[in-house]
Amino acid sequence: MKKLTVQISLMLIFSMFILPGCTELRFKDNTISDEQYNTTNISIASFNIKIFGKTKASNDTVMASLVEIVSKYDIIAIQEIKDINQEVPYEFLELLNNNTTTQYQMLLSERSGSQDDDKSSQEQYAILYNPELISVIDNGTLYNDSVNDSFQREPFLAHLSVKNTTLDFVLGVIHTKPAAAEEEISALIDVFNWSTEYYEDQDVMIVGDYNADCSYFDEEDIIDLEIGSEEFLWAIPNEADTNLAGSNCTYDRMVLTGGLKSNFNGTWGVDNTFSSSSISDHWPVWIELEIRID
Repeated sequence: MKKLTVQISLMLIFSMFILPGCTELRFKDNTISDEQYNTTNISIASFNIKIFGKTKASNDTVMASLVEIVSKYDIIAIQEIKDINQEVPYEFLELLNNNTTTQYQMLLSERSGSQDDDKSSQEQYAILYNPELISVIDNGTLYNDSVNDSFQREPFLAHLSVKNTTLDFVLGVIHTKPAAAEEEISALIDVFNWSTEYYEDQDVMIVGDYNADCSYFDEEDIIDLEIGSEEFLWAIPNEADTNLAGSNCTYDRMVLTGGLKSNFNGTWGVDNTFSSSSISDHWPVWIELEIRID
């Protein structure tokens, strides 16, 4: 473990000199207001870590890379945790905190896929966050999908607050079933509406592997969705390539509503700084929020 710790530490020192991802674009016009106030920025990421289970956790090189990647962000929502014993998330959190100055904390969902016809594809979601910047209002819950059974893996939603600022918001994370991506993405309007009512907060963001492109979903149909209306902002645009395959597909998305649309300062990225599929077949996507200091 000492050898791995040294390896990770060197990688983190090097990573301080590079951007979180080399695909970055500012595409929203932020008009300067006459009102002056102090703001702070936070980074939020989403990462499908392909089949994140015991086999991957036993690979020291891969785990070192994951520590380097995750430690770039203030909040990161992780999908595809596949450890039936539910040990890997805690092992990774310990490794992360042993090799970074930030002492991250974690919100971990129950195993999603609770309906009988979904139990063969159960996964967990995790939200890792910097507690120096983020406080937790509610530890989170899986969306109750028992009535409509709209999702193979129910979304996980938590209520967060950015310390010393005016912002509380709901962060949701999902991994859709590829073959049912169109139906599940369409059904996310119910999750947004439920979250607004349950948490009594209009500011909701749902991130994750939407499978929202290529053979699974026609991205030109976004405009026809209820979550494709002007009330929602798709912060990762259609031109982004979020997977390591040769095809250019925007599978991974971050969709915002409420006041979060104004907090989004237009900066987004795809962290395509690795090319090994042993880490994942997806690249992390991330955005930056600009928040008024209270």
